Amino acid sequence: MSAQHKKLFELKQKQGVVSFNRSSHILLPLSSLKSQQTISDVQVQLGSLRTLPDINSSPKIETQSKWSKLQKISQTFRSPNRNLVMPAKRSSIQRMSISQQFKNVVKFTSSMYEFQINHRQFDGLDAAKNIVKNSDAVVVKMQKTQNIDYLAVGLGNSHGNQGLNFSKIITHCALDQIVHAINVIPIIGLGLQIQQSFQNIYQKVEQNLIEQTDFDVKNNGCSLLSLIVVNNTIYCANLGDSKAAFFYRKDFDPSGPKEIRKFVQKNLNFVHDTNNSKEVQRILNKGGKIDQAVYKGKKVWEFEGVGTKQNQPGVKLTRCFGNLIGKTVGMSAEPEFSEFKVPKSGYLLIGSTGLWEILDVLVIDQILDAHFPPTCQEDIDLAIKQIGDQTKKYWDQDGEGLIDISLILIYIQM
Repeated sequence: MSAQHKKLFELKQKQGVVSFNRSSHILLPLSSLKSQQTISDVQVQLGSLRTLPDINSSPKIETQSKWSKLQKISQTFRSPNRNLVMPAKRSSIQRMSISQQFKNVVKFTSSMYEFQINHRQFDGLDAAKNIVKNSDAVVVKMQKTQNIDYLAVGLGNSHGNQGLNFSKIITHCALDQIVHAINVIPIIGLGLQIQQSFQNIYQKVEQNLIEQTDFDVKNNGCSLLSLIVVNNTIYCANLGDSKAAFFYRKDFDPSGPKEIRKFVQKNLNFVHDTNNSKEVQRILNKGGKIDQAVYKGKKVWEFEGVGTKQNQPGVKLTRCFGNLIGKTVGMSAEPEFSEFKVPKSGYLLIGSTGLWEILDVLVIDQILDAHFPPTCQEDIDLAIKQIGDQTKKYWDQDGEGLIDISLILIYIQM
């Protein structure tokens, strides 16, 4: 810069005039800003750039609080069951006022797995097409102990003339005691103690039924299948002819032979009836009698022997609560226990004897395959409806009626 240009520039500075190049802005010295107003008080125009005054910070804080509140609300939604509120993220379920027995559909989310549950019960029909009321009790409980969520399920099936109240009292009483036992047993040692707990509870229920109730338990009895699902393990105790099975997809080998079944079926319990050779042998050793009977035009084996002095109607099951006359000749109230590790996501199907006696497992496979994995709760509802409808269809093929049927379908997502 020449001496003339320098002198002209200093003169402009004194007069407060600032010049700009076309290509770039020249920053003002800090000394020249002392006599000017602050940027926050005025609007400054630099070419086409407009700088506005600073905005107070308090509105911004208020906006953030409103957004965080909205975000919190958006993470909670209503489930299909109006008594349940479930968080959007995978965490423990928030129970508001849920009954012990679910009437329809429930979705249960825990920290390790997710349950989708539905159950259906179908009345029976006699040969004259008169309705035979379903006398089975279904109990499903979602519980939490030691920060671990678990599921308790019970299916009670009564025989005789005592009906639904009989099976309800037994099933609820047993499940209440099982839940209490689980809550006091350390989860780490659950596998070592739960079998003895099941046996003690079943024995106590049998004793209370005989000594503390007014039910006629000479010829009337009730089977009970109870299950506890905790972490990735299913603990099962069975007394009678109901059955539970877990279905999960096979790992197919494209180069291997073609598979007929698409699912691996793991039966979780033995059925206690006259088709079980060990049960039959125990009955015979105790002086009982196993004979043939004709049902729907077919010969079936029934436990008819209740001593030489009495002739009572036969039953197929060989273990149950009650039925004291049958206990004199080999019937038992001792449950069998099993433990199953869930390998992967799949369906847990629990059903009374009316399901497993008649419906082909290939039909069950086809229905489950059409809804695997379930994309919504309606898939569970549709699957169990189809299983029930097919079971009724097979029972009533000859028009001679059907027995009552109870089903519980649970999808366990690991």
